[in-house]
Amino acid sequence: MKLPKEYRQITRKKAWGHLKTITEHKLLVMRHCFQVGLYRQGLTHDLSKYMPSELLMGFAYFNDGKSSPNNGEREAKGSSYAWMHHKGRNRHHFEYWTDYALHPSQRKYPLQTVQMPRKYVVEMLMDRISASKNYNKETYTQHDPLAYFERGKSHYLMHPQTKKELLGMLRILDQRGEKELMRFVRDYYLKGYPI
Repeated sequence: MKLPKEYRQITRKKAWGHLKTITEHKLLVMRHCFQVGLYRQGLTHDLSKYMPSELLMGFAYFNDGKSSPNNGEREAKGSSYAWMHHKGRNRHHFEYWTDYALHPSQRKYPLQTVQMPRKYVVEMLMDRISASKNYNKETYTQHDPLAYFERGKSHYLMHPQTKKELLGMLRILDQRGEKELMRFVRDYYLKGYPI
């Protein structure tokens, strides 16, 4: 049996680099989730990245941890099957929270967005902070997660309330720092107070 082309480009260095990157990211998200009391989500965050359908593509398209291997797969194939697998299993991605619209002619898109529960918004926030830390390494600043969100928000298919909540917390991080953000999330946002 002949291996798919992308599997033939896997090296030990790429496999080790990808495993190291996703594990460091997972541990960082776990630490941040624990800080705000989301223990279960911290422990289970991104477990699907260790499944063969995501892991092998990560090995094949790893590029020294400078960007997501999913982008490499998109460039090579036009889409990322690893990403589609990932977003369908991880509720902290806003892409998970879409559904068919009952009356698509009345909407801009045939899909509608669904408001995310707060615990998943928080996990998404911790995921974004940790990804910025992983990709930017020693050049990371508290401004990076907001800047990344601002660059991509024009094409996000995200519920307006979810976007408002995430943006508000990214602004707290940007203006007041991580310690103040964690306090806000733990003592205010996750307790259900209105935004």
